Amino acid sequence: MHVIALSNQKGGCGKTTTAINLAASLASLGKRTLLMDLDPQAHASFGLGMRGDKVEASVYNVLTDQEGKRKYFLEDVIVPIETQLDLVPSHILLSTIEQEFTNKDESVSRLREALGSLSFPYQFVILDCPPSLGFLTFNALRAADTVIVPIELSSFSLMGVSKLLSMIELLRVKMQHTPKVYALPTMVDMRTRFSKHILGEIQRAFGENILSSPVRQTVVVRESQAKGRSLLSYDKKSKGAMDYLILSQEVLSKIANAPETQYENPRRFEPVPGSLRDFIFKTQGAREVHLVGDFNHWRISNDSLLWQKEEGLWQKKVFLEPGRHRYKFVIDGQWTTDPSNDRLEPNPYGGLDSIVEIE
Repeated sequence: MHVIALSNQKGGCGKTTTAINLAASLASLGKRTLLMDLDPQAHASFGLGMRGDKVEASVYNVLTDQEGKRKYFLEDVIVPIETQLDLVPSHILLSTIEQEFTNKDESVSRLREALGSLSFPYQFVILDCPPSLGFLTFNALRAADTVIVPIELSSFSLMGVSKLLSMIELLRVKMQHTPKVYALPTMVDMRTRFSKHILGEIQRAFGENILSSPVRQTVVVRESQAKGRSLLSYDKKSKGAMDYLILSQEVLSKIANAPETQYENPRRFEPVPGSLRDFIFKTQGAREVHLVGDFNHWRISNDSLLWQKEEGLWQKKVFLEPGRHRYKFVIDGQWTTDPSNDRLEPNPYGGLDSIVEIE
């Protein structure tokens, strides 16, 4: 799994647009990709059709330790968006997370630990950072293997970039963690002398670490955002969609030649078939509900525990490989089939198992 953070404290530089469409482009190339929205404004979530009033659980519920707040595993807040592309949505509550972790040294690795325990086989995780250099951005940089800095070709293009690079240097010194950093020119119009001048300034600041696939400004970007869809989903033949496809191919090339990383997986560039399956069980008065099956060797553990979304409603998302799977629910020690699934088959022990098939 390779983690890419999109970061720039200057707003309006195309950071969220790049996060959404780089993730969608990698997914279109067969790479199972997770986009994580770390901005409390939730623009990336909105840009993929997630409205705030529909978000029941977000990345906030994964990171928080606040007493009285519902805690979730990362797997339980993932929302399928497109083929090979999933989303971890954000929420306005995320704006309070920095106060929760004031003076807690271990908090800087909170996100990295959550990603390290992720059981789903993603090949890429894209982190859309907030336009600031606070707790959430530092967590993202700590978790990232690669950092992409979108830079608009304007007079304020490099404002704050030096502070971001200083933060990355602090990571190297204090934690021996040094993500690879690339600049990405955005909203490019090379017909003007000014754009060419600013591009030269970026090249002087980043040297060879500048991506050669600049992103042009097009109207279709705003149109796709208003519709809550990626450019490839909205208009795959548009200039914007083509720009991000070319960018994703360059990113793949850069990463393929990069040194080993802490999330290294020998199968990271191979498509991983399968899909997320949402299991829901309704029961009143239960203390614990587990999901067991051939996909987890029928073992009851903390990993098999369902979350209680509300009184009487339990839920868990599980990544299942293609094929035919047997499963059951275990409610306070009592094994039962899935009442919402009428596909049942006898098992060798004289009982019945529920059956689910994944293409």
